[in-house]
Amino acid sequence: MSSDVEQLLEAPEASSDRETVNNGENVKRGIWNYIYLYKMPQLSPDTLVGFSTRYKYSAIDTSPLSKYVMHPLWNWGVTFFPTWVAPNVMTFAGYICLLIDYCLLAHYDWTFTAENESSQANIPRWVWFLVAVLHAASHHLDGMDGKQARRTGSGSPLGELMDHGIDSNCMWMLPISLMSVFGSNPATGGITMMFAPLLMLALTFNFWVNHWEKYNTGVLYLPWMFDIAQVTVVLVFLAAGIMTPMGLRNLIADNFIPFNQIMYIIIPIGFTGAIGLSILNIRLSYQSGTNRYNSFGEMMRPWVSYILFNFLCLTFPYFCQEDYLSNPRVWTIAYGFTFSNIVCRLMINQMSHTRCELIEPPIIPLFLAWFLAVVLQISPATIITLYSVFSMFSFTHYCYVVVNDLCDHLNICAFSITSKRR
Repeated sequence: MSSDVEQLLEAPEASSDRETVNNGENVKRGIWNYIYLYKMPQLSPDTLVGFSTRYKYSAIDTSPLSKYVMHPLWNWGVTFFPTWVAPNVMTFAGYICLLIDYCLLAHYDWTFTAENESSQANIPRWVWFLVAVLHAASHHLDGMDGKQARRTGSGSPLGELMDHGIDSNCMWMLPISLMSVFGSNPATGGITMMFAPLLMLALTFNFWVNHWEKYNTGVLYLPWMFDIAQVTVVLVFLAAGIMTPMGLRNLIADNFIPFNQIMYIIIPIGFTGAIGLSILNIRLSYQSGTNRYNSFGEMMRPWVSYILFNFLCLTFPYFCQEDYLSNPRVWTIAYGFTFSNIVCRLMINQMSHTRCELIEPPIIPLFLAWFLAVVLQISPATIITLYSVFSMFSFTHYCYVVVNDLCDHLNICAFSITSKRR
């Protein structure tokens, strides 16, 4: 019997086995996708094609601190990593460092009152030294992952998406960590809990504007303040460990002005500076003919979801003030993970050159939670707690699906420098 005939005779049984396996996998994936009240979106065929045919990494970093200090340091530091270490491993390790930071401070200061004058349970000094080291490690790993990718020839769209996607989830943790240093008593320079939402908005706004700018220009202009802010945060943690947070607050107030008043000055400058520079870069891109969208409506399309997101999130603390103040950290978690979920979708659109959704899917459950808590006033504290858990689970699931889809499409592994077996 010829080999061709043998293959024809064996094919039906093999095909049937494969179909059974594939059907089982599809059923499992379908069940996983429909756990939520709405279907979590996966990458469309056009998006996947965009990643493989239209994607091009383009970023400009003109910061003197980055150019003359950080990049030379990272070029030297990356040589200590073996070439078999995948860049995404370094990216994720940096994220784990920040998660440990956040969890440590949340454990000792869940309500942001541990360092107030009236508190009897201050954060131990060793915690400040540890979070300083972990934050510095996170910053340097975030800077060296791209250099490791170029060093090993393993750069990919997934690497950029993981890098910036993780950055989006770290952005909201920074103001929360600083609030543990300066406390919530305005009399001693602390940040009041009713001012905290504006502080989170200010930092995440700058991150959002940078990626909206890239959505229109195709170029990510890295802000000068990023590395400055990272170094400053490390120094603040070290100072808190050396002289205690109260001693640091007194030092700042005696030689400058209280920390909360510094924020009142920095936040408006940050807002106007970020939007002003982005508009300038988009205008220059438009004049040179390199912009992606010509109509004002298309350029502003991503703002619809972003404005809705902030309206729904920022009105909760003011209309449900008592419930928010009883457990403010829960609200910050809900805000942070929802922000990451929305901005990561914009990153995918910009990298694949696809049009963003007018109303992003995460807005739907957020609106439902807002309607129940703010409009109907049905146990707001319980609603925001449940939604914060949902937002974490939703974002984690979305990341899992996107990473797997990209790995399958690009034939790569997320955390190793090897190709997948087809």
